[in-house]
Amino acid sequence: MSVTKLHFLSAGRCGVAASMLDTRREAQPLVSLPIWSYLIDTTDGPILIDTGMPDECVNHPDLFEAEGEETTIAPYMSEDDSIVRVLARVGYRPSDIVCLISTHSHFDHAGGNRHFKGPEVFMQQAEYDEVIPRIGEAHAFDFWSTGDLQYHLVSGDHEVAPGILLLSTPGHSVGHQSVLVQTPRSGNILLTIDAAYQAANFEDEVPFAVADPVLARSSILKLRDVAASEKAFVFYGHDTVQEQAVNLYPAAY
Repeated sequence: MSVTKLHFLSAGRCGVAASMLDTRREAQPLVSLPIWSYLIDTTDGPILIDTGMPDECVNHPDLFEAEGEETTIAPYMSEDDSIVRVLARVGYRPSDIVCLISTHSHFDHAGGNRHFKGPEVFMQQAEYDEVIPRIGEAHAFDFWSTGDLQYHLVSGDHEVAPGILLLSTPGHSVGHQSVLVQTPRSGNILLTIDAAYQAANFEDEVPFAVADPVLARSSILKLRDVAASEKAFVFYGHDTVQEQAVNLYPAAY
């Protein structure tokens, strides 16, 4: 198996409190962030990274509102942003996916995982242990998590296939992972996912929403080293400036 192309797929948007991007700021206003999935074409078939938001978010920006509390997360999702619809537009069904890389269990990255019961799902053991055995008790909202997938659990950095390297980057979540993709067209592309929301978090160490700030900083330093040693283009998880230059499918990297 070898990588032939990397595609960027838009999977809706999500409004988050400004303080989640920079914890020194006030919570309001909400900032509208892009939600991404990534499709890797390989000689053995397509590999998908992340599945966007759960279908329950469709036309429900108030889904995560709590009575009497200030809104901090508002999913902006249409029916066309469901991962099944997103894949259909590029000619695939979930059953066509060779494997799914689930970077972490948050709703805007693993929301559509339930649709992928056939392929192997690569997840860090630490993330699995934190979430899957505790479905129904770990979080106020965990309805998108499911235990009946074909999990392929890894611990630490792991090569999925030549040109696709999982990088253990805990901090934002306990078992977060980023992905380095070696493409024949564009060279090495480092997908930080949520190890860094935006360039400011990565380059200037602007503090953002993480479960463990010490681990999060260590992960950023690790990714900086990887980016430098591999001469990789760095793509951040939810950067509103960077998204303006993204060429969506059918464009390829």
